[in-house]
Amino acid sequence: MMSCFRTNCVLSVLVLLWVMGTAYPVGAEPATAPYCLRAGDVLQITVAGHTDLTFDSRNPIEIRPDGKFSYPYAGEVVAEGQTVSEITAALTEALRGQLRNPDVTVNVIRYRTRQIYVLGEVEKPGAYSLPKDEAVGVREAIALAEGLTASASRETAKLFRSGKAPQSVDLSKVLAGAADSGDIVLQPRDTLVIERRNLVSVVGEVENPGSYQLPDRSNISDALAMAGGFVEDPQSGGTTANKTQALLIRPDQTTVPVDLAGILSGQHPQADIRMGTGDTLLVLEARNQVAVLGEVGQAGSYYLSKKEKLSAVLAMAGGVTKAADLQHIHIISPNGQQCTVNCEPLLREGTAGPDVLCAPGDTVIVPTNRKRAAVFGAVGNPGVYTIEAGDTILDMISKAGGVVPEKSAPEHTLVMHKTSPDIQPKPVNLQEIMEGRGDPEVLVIQDDDIIFVPESKELHWQDWTNILTSAANLFWLFGKF
Repeated sequence: MMSCFRTNCVLSVLVLLWVMGTAYPVGAEPATAPYCLRAGDVLQITVAGHTDLTFDSRNPIEIRPDGKFSYPYAGEVVAEGQTVSEITAALTEALRGQLRNPDVTVNVIRYRTRQIYVLGEVEKPGAYSLPKDEAVGVREAIALAEGLTASASRETAKLFRSGKAPQSVDLSKVLAGAADSGDIVLQPRDTLVIERRNLVSVVGEVENPGSYQLPDRSNISDALAMAGGFVEDPQSGGTTANKTQALLIRPDQTTVPVDLAGILSGQHPQADIRMGTGDTLLVLEARNQVAVLGEVGQAGSYYLSKKEKLSAVLAMAGGVTKAADLQHIHIISPNGQQCTVNCEPLLREGTAGPDVLCAPGDTVIVPTNRKRAAVFGAVGNPGVYTIEAGDTILDMISKAGGVVPEKSAPEHTLVMHKTSPDIQPKPVNLQEIMEGRGDPEVLVIQDDDIIFVPESKELHWQDWTNILTSAANLFWLFGKF
């Protein structure tokens, strides 16, 4: 339940990875005035009769981020803001000292596009071209993506701009057209992420346990009301819930004791704190029970008459799933104190290990294994998959449904390691590995790796490197998948 928001973020970020494949289209950009070159544009330069000075489509020149490119006898040429005619004249002049009547032709064979990305809770997430002479703010960008979904937050959004920290946008003011909204004019390659409304879980002794989308700025009492309130006890006419010892469990597994009786009676209104995305409200039972949540066969509450070993409690809940992180099982006592237990040796390896005792009133949380890698591009089922011990690149590709032969260019596969974000993605010839001509174990798959099988067979792997490097920054900005 608590992983829904993270999954939504992963899907939103994967949309970006898909659409960024269009960031380098081939073809001319229409213009009414002479086009001024920009960093990222790719040039073909031909000097008649001199192949050593010719850079054609097989070996073109790309204008660097500093707006320059290097050329024989001309040195560093400033191209940013110059027209093709001006660059042609500059190169012709530079070659006059070496050649008699140099015949220089310069063409732009690939333009850097002026695109923004609108992602998350919009009707049509994707890439959108910026008009040439028209400012586009946050509200206009949302309109380009055909508006917000019913699940979208109307309070805040995030703007990601290259080289800068993520910026919060006061969406409520922007959508209302307020003069003091601080609306932001978007720049090429900006990414606007519309977040989802609060998705929280309410479990335990409530009428309708489950996950709920809360309106923005909602509190514990709002979540309890959406879950139908406390379970009724048919024998006593009251409830089976322990109203004074509920727990609010944050996504990082920290807990806050909650006095629901004080909140509902109005005696402790300060305890009715705001709930955020990924929070879980656990309403404990007044009787002797232990709650088991997370990666187990059947999450819920189970009766305990006395202390029981953790392994026995997990067995009551149907055992652990394959996605369970057995090294970090959390046990939370009714007073909010908790400990973390490593049960991997005991449950997975069959060797001796700690099998601590659980007491009535305890809560056991089995978290999800966070060692995961993203596999996307021309594969059957792009997504985020758990890394198991010994997994190779072929294992991860297989989990993602394998490559799509008619669409993929596996020889240009790229792998990026989160542990080294400043290093360029590693090109891997997956085709050779699949044919048995390469060793899949040479490349160790690490936590939070990104594996990309490109669709196009036309672009060079350096082009896909630029795309993947820009896209992967979002993974690291979000912190985790």
